[in-house]
Amino acid sequence: MNTSLDLGNSLLVMLIGIVIVFFGLTVLILLITLLVKVTQNLGGGKKAAPAPQSAPAPQSAPAPEEVPEPEADEGELIAAITAALAVVMGETPNGFVVRHVRRIHNAPAFSRAGREAQMNARF
Repeated sequence: MNTSLDLGNSLLVMLIGIVIVFFGLTVLILLITLLVKVTQNLGGGKKAAPAPQSAPAPQSAPAPEEVPEPEADEGELIAAITAALAVVMGETPNGFVVRHVRRIHNAPAFSRAGREAQMNARF
């Protein structure tokens, strides 16, 4: 039963493997596109009728303007953060110094969740 594979048989086995893999991937792509179409039809129900062209478009509320925060409150902010940290850590505010506060705007949700998990694990 010992049969050796020569180069021709090895290439044939490789080709058959590649064909099987691409066939499987094609089937997966077709199944995924079918599932997307089915879930879109289930979730949407009937599609809404398009708005008549003569009706005026509703006006959206104006975007809120970003108001720059005055830097005079920076000392009060650092004092409040220092006091809050002292309460959480159970120490006196004289035990540590908050020297710099960096604001983080528009942080992604996963970033905030990770930061909260680290803070909760430490305190």
